[in-house]
Amino acid sequence: MGSKTRINVGRIGDRILFEQDDDTLKVTIEQGIPAGQMSLLSIWLLLWLSLEVVVLYFWTQEPTQGNAGIGYAIYSAFWAFFAFRIGKVWMWRRRGKELIVVNRKGMSIALAFGQRGLPDFFAHGRYNTPKRIQENPQQILRTFEKAFWSLGGETLQFDAGKRTMVMGKQLSEKDANALLKMMAGACKRLSSKPSNS
Repeated sequence: MGSKTRINVGRIGDRILFEQDDDTLKVTIEQGIPAGQMSLLSIWLLLWLSLEVVVLYFWTQEPTQGNAGIGYAIYSAFWAFFAFRIGKVWMWRRRGKELIVVNRKGMSIALAFGQRGLPDFFAHGRYNTPKRIQENPQQILRTFEKAFWSLGGETLQFDAGKRTMVMGKQLSEKDANALLKMMAGACKRLSSKPSNS
């Protein structure tokens, strides 16, 4: 008769959920933002879509002269690029999450929209222990990435061969340190156990 595995379920801060037993650590980092910020993001997306409707209306009402078609095509490419970016952030904040699993085989990381996300898998011994990303206050792009309208701002990273994987989007320093401690402990503990497969 097999022994029962004790499962530890809990939270780190407001956004990190974890489930841990003897063989697996599962971490979910939720990407939701406060209702006020989500409202601002929704208004931004709505205004951006409305801008295209207005421009398209006036462009179709007046006869085109000269290079108006080229100008409209350039504007539309610019508009579409930002519409895609804004829409992606809006969807990420509504349904996005980071999924991290560490088990006896290795570690996997996925960016998921709802339940869909293609994980990257790394066998134990093929990656370095995760660590904090060193902040550089002179990099203005890092400050921008931490804003609620951005998808960036990762706080943890590890090297796996020629790749550098990042995770922990926009976590506070306290939450990032707690997550790092938990992940490093799980990686060390589970990599020392032989896999049954």
